[in-house]
Amino acid sequence: MSGLAEQWSEALASAPQGPAPGWLLQLRERAAAQFRSTGLPHRKVEAWKYTPIAALEGFRLAPARPASDPETQVPAPLCERSAVVDIRDGRLIEAPANLPHGVTVLPLSEGLDRFEERLRPLFEGVELGGATRAFAALNTALAEQGLVVHVGGGVAGGEAARLLLRWSFSAGAAAVMSHFRLFFLLDDGARLDLVEQFMSSWAGTGNIAGGLNVLCQAELGAGATLSHVRVQAESEQAVLLTSTTLEQARGSRYVYRGFDLGAGLARHELTTRLSGPGADADIAGAWVLDGRRHVDNHVCVEHLAPECSSEQFFRGVLGGRSRGVFNGRALIQAGADGSSVRQSNANLLLSPLAEMDTKPELEIYADEVEASHGATVGQLDETAVFYLRSRGLSDRAARRMLTMAFCRAVTDRVEGRGLAGRIAELVDAAMPTGEDV
Repeated sequence: MSGLAEQWSEALASAPQGPAPGWLLQLRERAAAQFRSTGLPHRKVEAWKYTPIAALEGFRLAPARPASDPETQVPAPLCERSAVVDIRDGRLIEAPANLPHGVTVLPLSEGLDRFEERLRPLFEGVELGGATRAFAALNTALAEQGLVVHVGGGVAGGEAARLLLRWSFSAGAAAVMSHFRLFFLLDDGARLDLVEQFMSSWAGTGNIAGGLNVLCQAELGAGATLSHVRVQAESEQAVLLTSTTLEQARGSRYVYRGFDLGAGLARHELTTRLSGPGADADIAGAWVLDGRRHVDNHVCVEHLAPECSSEQFFRGVLGGRSRGVFNGRALIQAGADGSSVRQSNANLLLSPLAEMDTKPELEIYADEVEASHGATVGQLDETAVFYLRSRGLSDRAARRMLTMAFCRAVTDRVEGRGLAGRIAELVDAAMPTGEDV
């Protein structure tokens, strides 16, 4: 076991246990014991082969504390007319009061009181065994801070409720790995537009350090729709680990748009199970990296019922000594006849020192399936660069224009012109600079 894992194991042993139902206290103890037994993942663990765990050195493991600087200024909300939830240093600051009728947002402790029957199987269904699931075990062992969001069917006359989670770190905060739990319970026919904003300062400027380990679980009822946008532009001292799991019922729809423009290390795991006929998952993302930043995206879509569809569409731009990892898996189980699957991952390397590891996977055990996948890693098309230069642009301007257009394939998929425009501006601002752009 590594020295960091031993330090965190000792911290777990002395971590205080807040009030919780008996079954949850027992689950926390089992999760802590599991982590002490297996420790952190390492390069021999296939799913973590390229993830630089060394980026966590120096981070302490501790329960969430009140924000060290409650007056820290954070960027304005990316989207307007949304209920805003502020989470600083891994701690819920305040739940919103301006919620639409039928939408409930509660701290985890209150959510357990109200929705215990629905939350308990979600808690207990999280896989904790082995080093691959080390951060899920840590999150469960320290499951005190969290948020429960419930959306009833037919809210706001069929319109989607809008919610913004604004994550941030306090200026000068200690390097602590915080843990947060999210639950989204969407009843039949419910609709929710969710935006996550990870920005302690605009476009990752500044040297604000902090670590977050976020575990999110969502249940989508029949005909429910969850639109999920995540924008991450933290400083190079920040670490962000997210794990999102969804269960989709008949005719439900999940739309994800993720943008990584910062952080020293960001790793996202996203798994959705299309359990009901006609369920759909539309998953797209982009990363723009420079310096020594590292971003992992691991996506798994399980087709378990007939006539389901899914798409994975990701674009990456890498400069400096940055590194990206994409592993996209689509599993079509027996009985999931009539499924449709599309996968695409294209990447631009703007520096000879940048690296990209991409691995699309298809596993098909059903009949009458439509499936396609592809992955590319390369440089800008010199013919296109020449064409733009012949129209009067400098070499630098031509390359930058082509690189920005490359990412527009994802930003243009964001619903809402205002939000899409703001994200496009952030993506453009994050483009690597130097001789290779």
